[in-house]
This record gives sequence, C-alpha cells and structure tokens, in this order.
Amino acid sequence: MAVPHGRSLADFLPLKPAEQLLLKHAALGGMTEISTQRPTDATPSNTVRAGFLRFLILGGDDLNPVHELGVMLKGAYVEGDLELRQTQIDVSISLHHCCLQNLYLRGSSIKGMIDLTHSSCKKVRADLMSVSGTVCMDKLIAQGTMILQRSKIAGSLLFRGSQLDGTGEYALRAEGMVAGNIYFDDGFTALGEVRLVGTNVEGQLSCNNCRFIATKDAALSADAIRVHGSAFFSSGFHSKGTVKLSGARIEGQLSLKGGYFEGGSHKSLLMQDVRVGGVLILTELVKPLHNAAFSGSHVRTLHDDTKTWGDGLGLNGFTYDFLTTEAPLKAQDRLCWLDQQIPANTGEDGLKGAESKFRPQPWRHLQRVFEDMGHAEEAREVGIAFEQRLRKVGLIGQAPSNWPRGLQWLYRLPAILLHSLYGLFTGFGYRPMRLLAWFFGTWLVCTSVYWYAAVEHKVFAPSNPLVFQNEAYASCPPEYGEAWQRQHPAAERPADIGNWYTCKALRGEYTGFSPGAYSLDILLSLVDLQQEKDWGPITPTPFPGYWDELKNLEWGHGIRLLIWLETLIGWGISLLLVAIVSGLTRRKE
Repeated sequence: MAVPHGRSLADFLPLKPAEQLLLKHAALGGMTEISTQRPTDATPSNTVRAGFLRFLILGGDDLNPVHELGVMLKGAYVEGDLELRQTQIDVSISLHHCCLQNLYLRGSSIKGMIDLTHSSCKKVRADLMSVSGTVCMDKLIAQGTMILQRSKIAGSLLFRGSQLDGTGEYALRAEGMVAGNIYFDDGFTALGEVRLVGTNVEGQLSCNNCRFIATKDAALSADAIRVHGSAFFSSGFHSKGTVKLSGARIEGQLSLKGGYFEGGSHKSLLMQDVRVGGVLILTELVKPLHNAAFSGSHVRTLHDDTKTWGDGLGLNGFTYDFLTTEAPLKAQDRLCWLDQQIPANTGEDGLKGAESKFRPQPWRHLQRVFEDMGHAEEAREVGIAFEQRLRKVGLIGQAPSNWPRGLQWLYRLPAILLHSLYGLFTGFGYRPMRLLAWFFGTWLVCTSVYWYAAVEHKVFAPSNPLVFQNEAYASCPPEYGEAWQRQHPAAERPADIGNWYTCKALRGEYTGFSPGAYSLDILLSLVDLQQEKDWGPITPTPFPGYWDELKNLEWGHGIRLLIWLETLIGWGISLLLVAIVSGLTRRKE
C-alpha cells in the first residue's frame, strides 16, 4: 500500500548518526541525549533532519513504531522546518536543549504534551492547536512572533524563564486560547506585546518575576480574559508599556502586590469594566500607579496602601464592596486618593458649572462604603468634602440652561449663600452638634449685649402700657433719671432710678427683665418665655431724612437690629434642627 512521502523510514536512508540513535531510543521510550547543552551550529554528530523527526512524531511506520511515551530528544540541532500542521499526534513531544528552525503546529491535535525546555526556535506557529496535556516552553528562546491563537491546552502553558523576542512585532499572540493554567514566571522576558485577549484560563494566571517590554505602546494585552482562579502580577512583575486588562473577568483574587507598572508616556494600567470576585491587592508597588484607569470596574474587596496611587487616575464608575489596608482607614487618605484622578474629573481643570467634567460617583461610592462598613466619621468627612467640592466647581444652584445669564446668576447666588450657611452651621447635615454650638454661641453673645445695653444704656423697657404709664413706676423711665441728674448735678445717680432693668419700684409680680431669658425667647421661636412679649428696646421717633436718621443712631436702634438678626438666626436654627431630626438634611440624591 502506498504511503505519503516522509511516512516511511526508507525515505530517510541513510540515517545520520544522531538519527540512528534517536530511532533506537524512540522504539524503547527513552531519552535520546545527543548533548547536555543546546547546540548553536550543526555538526555531523548532532544533526537531526526535521523530516525524520516528523516521521517519528507521527508514529513511525509498521516496522519502526514509536513507543507510547513519545519522542524524547536532547541536545540536537534540528535541520529544516518541523512541519506538523493539521496532524494527529498520538504521543508526547519532548525536545530539550534543541535548536529548531521553525515549528509549525497549526490545527494539530496532540494526545500528550509538548516540552521544549531549554530549546530555541525562530518561529512557532501553533494556532488552532489542541493538546491534551501540558505545553512546556520553560527556558525557551524564540525569535519572531509566537502564535497560539484559539488553541486549546488542557494542561498548563508554561513559559518559566523563557525569552520571547518579537523582533519589533508581537512577542506572543494567544487571543482566544483556552488553557488550564498559564505561567510567565522565573525570569520570563518578552520583547514585544504579549496578547492574551479573550483567553480563557481554567485555573490561574501567574506573572511573577517577569518582564514585559513593549516595542510600541502595549506590553501585555489581556482584555476580556477570563480567569476562573486567581491572577498574579506581583513579586517581581515589571512592565514597560501599557498593561491592558479591560473587560477581564477574574473569579478569584487579582494581586498586583510588589509589581512595577511603568507606562512611560502611555497608560500604565488599563482596568476598565473589570470584574474581580475576590480581593484586588494593590500594595508594595515599586512605583505608584500613574495614568491608570479603573473606570466601570467592580471588585469585591480593594486592598491597597497610601503608596499605591499616583496621578492621572480614572476612577469614575469604579466600585468595591469593602476597603482594607494595613494601616487604619482614614478619610483624609481616601480624599487624597480621589484628588489624584484626572484633573477634569476632580474639578481642578478650572471649568465651572455645566462645563465642568467633575465626576461625583467616586466620592458618593466611597462615602457609601464607609457607611456600610460602619466607619461613620469617615463617611461624614467624605460627605462634607464632597459638598465643598460641588460648590467649588459651580454645581450648586444650577439654573435651567435656557434661562438668560442674568437670571441664572440671580438663581445661583441665593443657593450658594444658603449652601455656604448650611455648611457653616451644620457641616451640610453631617455635623448636627455644630448647630448647638452656634445656638449657644449666639445666645451667649446676644445675652451679653442685652445685659450691657440694659445696664449701661437703659435700652429696655416694659411693653405693657399698664406698667410704663403707671404713676407708681415714675422713677423707672430714663427720662426720670435724666431729670434727677439735672437737679443734682454733683451727686451720683442712684442705680435704682432711671432704668427699668434695675428699678426697685417695679413690682415683683410683673415679669422682670432677664437678658439670658430674653435672648433665649428670641432664639426659640416656638417657645414663649414671656420676655419678648413683656419687654422691648426703647427706640426714638425716626427722623424724616435718611441722613438725619443715620446721624442720630442710638443704642436702641442697634439693639432692634440685633433682635431682628437673632430672630432670623433662631428661625434658621429651628428649621435646620427639625430637618436634622427628621433626617431630611442627609443628601441622598
């Protein structure tokens, strides 16, 4: 029966010395050791023709079968391209310390493993390949783009200590690949972009003690990668160029602990629309993350430290359920983190109002997480800082955009004023006890002024005409005191005449003037202590001209203005107090 060329031993006779040795050991299932070192040049004693190696990998022929353990060769120089495209390989392939030219495995199906440990190869084309075991490329030196697109590897894909040089192009293309585990460890180096876009990893992805060096903009592209275990870019990971993980789905943890993300003039890390089912670890980075984007991503837990973050961050839409750090959680540290975003998103670009690109989501989400974790004080600090930032970027009191500019300003100014007073009095509802301090402060100041005005300037008098028109109290009005002083110019006026406040003639059953109670009665608009009803300041009859009125201002005028001001403050405090008690002042919209 005729067989294709290259499928019979007779097609390769006479055999070279290394081929004779390989034929013998392939039948016995043993390792054919030509040398313990990888050769750099072909010699008569170390050369194996690629066609003959293919003959054995495909099982040999009826008279020269290959052992079930597969073809194992060490220290050989493989002459020519090893062509295994669209083949069914039923044995494992182990080529240790071998020097290969080009390896073609496109569309091949291998029942076993591929082991190229310590070997070198110019090109590897293995897209659409299917391997039931592990693909080991430890310590492999490869020139040109290695292609593993849409391959299926049931075991692990190992690149421990390998060196991939894309010679100005991609170092590795493995888009759409399926693998059990992927390891880029132990000194792995890639010169050129490594592409794992859409790759499905059933176990874990490990990138420790490795270097990804971009020749263009991206060092590692793993957009839309799916990792059913955990992913590690830590412990010696170093990227020169952008690391792209946008759209990734990682069911376990994602660790960037101890990594070095060096983006240069490009983004250092793109993690947009990422989902991490476990912890995102961002600690002990060699250099803070600059120009990194996390927009639209969600992680179960964010674990970081104060040295993690650099400038130019994209955090809009970034959500997390928990925050953990080695040090105590501090709101100020988190506010500094938010201020390290892109200037436009923090409102630091100078644009105001509708033109501002300020993004409130990172602030509101941080506040909500603090609240959910029970860090109430930190949540309040973030809430206050957020309100202050809204005012800074002109987002308080925004009028409809179709209004004339003049009307918009008339709309905004009162809103800004009220918002400022709201922050001053209550910390935007997050510091309600501050309202009590303002209350007691106002009460104490006004009480002192009323007392001084009553004692020294005789400003207050009873408002009941049955009292101030009663002849029994004729010695109490200031006019009586002034008349007495004119009659006795050399004597000191007695304190109990000419002053309603200190007048002893005033009967005890009438409500006496109390500066403290009077001030409290004005402040507490809903409470009647009878002071404001029974007493009032003495103000002279107004002059017909404004200028005359201004020239003749007296203490009575000032006290009347102070009473009006205190009344307004009292109403404001009362309304804010009611709002705080009812919970209406906590901004949720």
